[in-house]
Amino acid sequence: MADSSHAGADAGCSFASYRPTAQFKPFEWVRGEGLSPPQQRLAEFLNDARDVVQGTHMLAQLLSWDEDRREAACSDASPAPFFNACHRGALERLMSVSLGLLSAQIERQCDTLDSARRHG
Repeated sequence: MADSSHAGADAGCSFASYRPTAQFKPFEWVRGEGLSPPQQRLAEFLNDARDVVQGTHMLAQLLSWDEDRREAACSDASPAPFFNACHRGALERLMSVSLGLLSAQIERQCDTLDSARRHG
């Protein structure tokens, strides 16, 4: 995927490299059987949120690995990276937007719970 035709694109795109530092433990899905309808909706939300977090972490690891390939290719005859700077930037923005949307959903869930607690 990376070839000399990407060199111009690399020069025109800026990006801030993201390096994951925390250890990640994969999630197990919350099973909805036997739960009340509100608890089932919460379980579905938690499963979706976990998928977003897990996918984002995997993408961050892939980008980090590809960035290491890019740095190595600059210094010796190592294989070229798969992503150019524009691709990396787009994937980093995808991670940011995904986490931002997830954060908004979490805030809505918290507001709903807080409101129910005050009125219930």
